[in-house]
Amino acid sequence: MDALGRRLIGTWDLLHRDLTTGEEWTGRDTFAWMDGGYFLELRHEEHGKGIKGLMVIGVETRFGAESASEEIVGHWFESTTGNHLDYVWELVGDELTFWLEERDSDSAFKGVFAPDGDSVTGAWRWPGGGYELTMTRVAGESA
Repeated sequence: MDALGRRLIGTWDLLHRDLTTGEEWTGRDTFAWMDGGYFLELRHEEHGKGIKGLMVIGVETRFGAESASEEIVGHWFESTTGNHLDYVWELVGDELTFWLEERDSDSAFKGVFAPDGDSVTGAWRWPGGGYELTMTRVAGESA
């Protein structure tokens, strides 16, 4: 979890491009540690799409559990629709993946950090659609 946080902390400008239509739109993500350092907070907005929300990302110790989960999970709360979705996150080397609902689902983002760590390029894909995504760190916004 710490490695994921170190890579993502800061503000990122987003550029999306629909894989089918080629339509482009922008957005912004801001990642910050929550007090205590156990969870990351992700604030997300897609300009012109009306999508805005918050995700809390971390390993969970569920009620009654003796230890924390092995997987990094994210709970997405979309303030513009009321949707609540769950994700499983993974960082292996420079490869960032997060799946909708469960590991290895057919709805996932897969991207790669640039060598300088200041951009991620990849794509969100799901049955019947998807979009390319480039995340570019806003200058001076790293941890």
